[in-house]
Amino acid sequence: AAGRATPSLLDTLCRTIESVPGRGPPPIIVKTLEAHLGQTALAPLRIATTIVGACAVTAFMLSILGLYGALSDAARQRRRELAVRIALGAQRRHVIGQVLGEGARLACAGTLAGLFASLLLSRLLVRISSSSNSPELWVWLAAPAVLAGTVGIASILPARRSLMVNPLTIMRDNN
Repeated sequence: AAGRATPSLLDTLCRTIESVPGRGPPPIIVKTLEAHLGQTALAPLRIATTIVGACAVTAFMLSILGLYGALSDAARQRRRELAVRIALGAQRRHVIGQVLGEGARLACAGTLAGLFASLLLSRLLVRISSSSNSPELWVWLAAPAVLAGTVGIASILPARRSLMVNPLTIMRDNN
């Protein structure tokens, strides 16, 4: 019956309990066990999970912006080189590949460092707490996939902007 608890059923139960003779003065509160646990025992866990999730989303967005800024700055600093390559007839896919390759190198370095650190940390946590197990395989694969997606998102605009370089304008500027 707990899975089918409706407000009308809870009201009926509350009225039935209030009609019992000899009941004390405190008010009767009738709610499901799930609602009670959600408001008491599990509330701190849910709040902490929400805060960690919000921090993770914020960190993800900041990483995209930071990576975009780094790749955009690297492409801007190499604009003369890209302009010469375009003027000499380099194919668009090679120019895009060069910009995306920089992002891929950053992603590989970050993936290797992150996987190594998380592997060490998971081994340490297994030693400390006998009840914790090593994460599932999908967790180890999801992190690099998310990183690759982040690099892809952050690399798209600098790669497109590098194709729009006008070789004559760049070579004429002294910057």
